[in-house]
Amino acid sequence: MKYIYYIVSRLPMSFLYFLSDIFYIFISRFYRKKVVEMNIKNSFPKLSEKELIKIKKRFYNNFCDIFFETIKSYTISKNQLFNSVRFKNIDIINNHVLNNERVVVLTSHQCNWEWLAISAEINLKSTLHFIYKKLRNRSFDEIMFKSRSKFGSVLIESKDAISKLKNNLDTVKVLGIVADQSPNKKNRIEWAKMLNQDTAFFDSISYIPVITNSQVYYASMVRESRGKYIVEFIKISSPPHTNKKPIIKEYAARLEDQIIQNPGDWLWSHKRWKLTK
Repeated sequence: MKYIYYIVSRLPMSFLYFLSDIFYIFISRFYRKKVVEMNIKNSFPKLSEKELIKIKKRFYNNFCDIFFETIKSYTISKNQLFNSVRFKNIDIINNHVLNNERVVVLTSHQCNWEWLAISAEINLKSTLHFIYKKLRNRSFDEIMFKSRSKFGSVLIESKDAISKLKNNLDTVKVLGIVADQSPNKKNRIEWAKMLNQDTAFFDSISYIPVITNSQVYYASMVRESRGKYIVEFIKISSPPHTNKKPIIKEYAARLEDQIIQNPGDWLWSHKRWKLTK
């Protein structure tokens, strides 16, 4: 499996996009179709059927592109990343690092979150630590781990994140979290309104910036064209963090704005609202 993945990853991006166009024809017909349609419809109840279909088609197009871009991540070079992902204001994050301040960057499944993480690592003045969830398939987990850490990022498994952060706080300057993951009933949950729905979030999103005494930013990623992205960091909160400006609600508001502006770029296929309040 690793060898096949490597060979596909070495193919030119133009050919991988050609494969993406072919995959779209099949994937859009069956892959979590009901979940995608329900999520989009519930999020945009006032849109016409024609507008909803347009978002759905755009999502599947982008989803297939991200699939092959993620495979490309395994062998992508720094120069290719520099040409593919542009940061508008990463100096803000680097200035915090130089001032010996910790930063938590909240990301989302908007555009290509895999390229966002590995391109951030080569643009930061500090090692990027990133919370991830271990995959069930061992071979695929090893592939993704190697791909995500190839430029030096340190991956922290989600189930051990709190304890490792507390025990190694001095080594963590910039921490990335994909914060729109869907928790289950066993997790500690905080609720926020997003896209007309009560939405469950891991309460650790608010807790981690408190225990690490970190500045909190939202990484807004926008697709300029096929395979070209631009990232902007937007301030959410500064220490000391208080309930007057809840981090999760601020994050949800930022994410909602971005989804409304570019609805086809979000990951509609995951069961984001499987929990009800």
